[in-house]
Amino acid sequence: MTVRGAVGSSPSRLSGETGGGAVPPRPSFESRRELLDLLRRYALCVETANVLEARAGRCASPHLAAVLRERADARRRMAEGVLADLLRQGVPAVRRRPPDTGRERRGR
Repeated sequence: MTVRGAVGSSPSRLSGETGGGAVPPRPSFESRRELLDLLRRYALCVETANVLEARAGRCASPHLAAVLRERADARRRMAEGVLADLLRQGVPAVRRRPPDTGRERRGR
């Protein structure tokens, strides 16, 4: 089976002529799938922590709010562990931008 447009399929890429350097090998399907699963786990943990924290802020019971905040902290710790796994596997870290309030666009 031949796949057109695959990385390393053209003669110029095989010889490393373009850009002066060799093209890095493409990660296997399994490793890309594993990274995607880790990214999903990370996003789920962060999102769940944010929902629990917001729910704790709306809660009338101080005891229940404390439990929700504790669970949110546990989810954030889980997210940090998953992020550490991602960084160990070479996924570049991206800093989160502050939420866009739209003020910058209105002033232009």
